[in-house]
Amino acid sequence: MAVDARRGSVRRRRRRWWVWLVVAGAVAAGGGAFVALRERNGGAPPQAIVTATVKRTPFQLKVDGPGTLSPIRSVSLTPPVSGTLVAIASVGDRVEQGTSLARLDPTPFQRAETDARFNLDKAQASLAALQANQSKTAASLASQVASARASLVAAQREYDSLRQALDLAQTLFDMGSASANELQAAKDALSTASEARVNARTELDTLLETQRLQRTGDEQDLASGRIAVEQARLALASAQQDLLDAEIVAPFGGVVSAVSGAVGESTGGSDGLLSVVDDSTVVLDAQIDETDIGEVAVGQAGTVTLDAVPGRTFPGRVTRIAPTATLVSNIPVFYVAVEIGNADHALRAGMTGQASLVVREVPDAFQVPARAVHDADAGSFVLVAQEDGSYRRVPVTVVAAAGIHSVLTGDVPDGAVVLVSGDMETSPNQGSGGERDQRRPGAVPFANPGGGFRRPRRAGGPAGRQP
Repeated sequence: MAVDARRGSVRRRRRRWWVWLVVAGAVAAGGGAFVALRERNGGAPPQAIVTATVKRTPFQLKVDGPGTLSPIRSVSLTPPVSGTLVAIASVGDRVEQGTSLARLDPTPFQRAETDARFNLDKAQASLAALQANQSKTAASLASQVASARASLVAAQREYDSLRQALDLAQTLFDMGSASANELQAAKDALSTASEARVNARTELDTLLETQRLQRTGDEQDLASGRIAVEQARLALASAQQDLLDAEIVAPFGGVVSAVSGAVGESTGGSDGLLSVVDDSTVVLDAQIDETDIGEVAVGQAGTVTLDAVPGRTFPGRVTRIAPTATLVSNIPVFYVAVEIGNADHALRAGMTGQASLVVREVPDAFQVPARAVHDADAGSFVLVAQEDGSYRRVPVTVVAAAGIHSVLTGDVPDGAVVLVSGDMETSPNQGSGGERDQRRPGAVPFANPGGGFRRPRRAGGPAGRQP
């Protein structure tokens, strides 16, 4: 037994030597292959092939800016009349347009309205009486003028008749057919008729002047009476307005944001009694950097995220842009108003958030890792994989940078594979002239001396901040 045990131990030691010899041979072979491959690659370790698949999708260029929410409109209300509060709304009350917000004791205003109405009735009655008296006086004068005019006509007719009689008497007297007494009697009668005619004319002129003066006085009295009525009407309207002003109603729907009075207190100061804000729409006054404001325009769409409402994004629209910059921490920014619908009233004034505005859309764009974009004298390009395993240089235009990716446009089909990095020779048709370039991508001019690739050139103006 002891001999057999010793023989088994010897056999096990011999097998261990064979195992060690096999492992040593494998390590030596691997080391030689590694050294050979390292020498083949110019002393550098081999690089893995990294590619990316092109997927075309619309790209939106965005500009971001922080801001604070404010209501679309707000108003501070105070009654224009003094009085004692008998009712007032509370902070946080949601109201509709026309809802009663505060009410003063109406008793003194109702009394003032009653007095004003009485004064108006009195003024109107006085005017009516004046008009009646004027009408009566005018009718009497008109009758007297008509009578005087008739008397003048009669006196004129009498005068004309006696004038003819005198002419006849004078003729008869000259013929010797009438006596001197008859001639004198005709003359006396004509003189009396002439005097009567003059008196009738004087009486008519006097009455006409009286009528004219009466009309002038009546017009003045009538104007004064009408003014008194109008003043009374204005006083009544003022009293009625005071009665209406004793109650404050909401000018628009919203929520009561501040109250500075209580039931039983007197009002009449210049400070606002309460405030109402319209929060159906809120506005984020976003601060946009001066380098990006040139891309922003009224009407552009955007989204808003808020610290107070995590997980939600709210659509908005640019409604106005500040014409001048404002220094914020010594940095010039432009305030851009972004209106946001707030139908569920989840947003409140004073909340802070971030606006992301879509300033430009590129409908036919694609993204690749930034390392896949290379620079050359003719411009930027990518290496697109061909069916034979080679890579073809395709010119591209860099639209923007999106994190570690670049947004491009160019004649690269959807689904194409582009080279990001790797140790693979380029194809003969890589260059623009079709000449073969034997250099590997790891050694071509677009590689930095320390490894990696240079940052691709940006096309056009500044791309702005990216989401």
